[in-house]
Amino acid sequence: MYRYLMIVLGLAASAAMLPADAVAAGKQGDAAPPSCVTLSGQYKAARAGGEGMVIADEGTYLRLDFGRYCDAMMRSSSIVIATDGRENVVCSQGSVVSNRTGRCAVQKMQAIDEAEYRRHARRRN
Repeated sequence: MYRYLMIVLGLAASAAMLPADAVAAGKQGDAAPPSCVTLSGQYKAARAGGEGMVIADEGTYLRLDFGRYCDAMMRSSSIVIATDGRENVVCSQGSVVSNRTGRCAVQKMQAIDEAEYRRHARRRN
């Protein structure tokens, strides 16, 4: 009975350590990157209010939210989207939209349909 109890406790302790190991692996960069999309050089982007933008790229439609007003996006028609130094790669975490004068971190990325993209692209924000 004692041996059985020790095995059960050992398994429970191992299971409890899994989340900590996963977090440590993520901090070391060994974990798979968050969901990402590689954009072609021909993507189209439009503002979606002052805190976001929509992107159309070869049948893929995305909405990026910055979580706050993005000055960099509002003052320039020439922006760069990058993740970890890789241009034209946008991820749900770690991506940045920038221009010569500023930058905004992407807080959220979500897939949208073409109709929603067109709604935002037509607006004059």
